[in-house]
Amino acid sequence: MSRRQQCVYHIELEEFPPDFPERLDAFRQAAGLSCRGLARLLKVNARTVFRWNAGAAPGSGHLVSLFSLAAGMGLLHLLLPEVGEPEGTID
Repeated sequence: MSRRQQCVYHIELEEFPPDFPERLDAFRQAAGLSCRGLARLLKVNARTVFRWNAGAAPGSGHLVSLFSLAAGMGLLHLLLPEVGEPEGTID
């Protein structure tokens, strides 16, 4: 009989960007949203958004919702500066 090979994975977690509260604030202002308005659109408690503004990292599900909202508004580049600003439309 053969033994099953055991795999051990070591995952190094990326550090959450320390400037996320500033990115979030820039997104909110560009979208014309208050913290409560953003919370309403994301279907989260307003305190959750206030904690993000204070430096807490959003969970992965909340990040997906936030990035989807930002992408739909054409403002994803404010949350992810490495994405770059969207190009003009091609006619």
